[in-house]
Amino acid sequence: MATHAHHCLRIHHKSKELGLFHTKRLASPGQRIVLYVKERGCSHPGCTIPAYPCEVHHDPAYVTTGTTDIHGLSLRCGPHHQLITNNGWKTCKRHDGTTETLPPPHLDHGQPRTNTYHHPEKLLRDSDSDEEDPD
Repeated sequence: MATHAHHCLRIHHKSKELGLFHTKRLASPGQRIVLYVKERGCSHPGCTIPAYPCEVHHDPAYVTTGTTDIHGLSLRCGPHHQLITNNGWKTCKRHDGTTETLPPPHLDHGQPRTNTYHHPEKLLRDSDSDEEDPD
């Protein structure tokens, strides 16, 4: 009887909807708030655009999954979003949730793949861990 139904899972925190695991393409206001706090701005390496004017990017692409999952979303400013949609750049999520930007092979010359501009505390944490290493 339910073969024609569209099943979905929604995760709420208080009255805000955070997780939409169904066929809706656009990020909900709750998901945008989580992205603003988590990413703080465009996830393209070196980009200084703050979160509010950024667009939401699906990784993996919405076309392949058909879901809008907070764990697969990141923020991209307009020009950097166009690099992904039209110019062969790709993104992937690392195990820690950081968005990694992958250039096309002919442009890959060892440049940074993540944006630390909006997360200076990560730079401090990385240098602290280097000092603790006896190597």
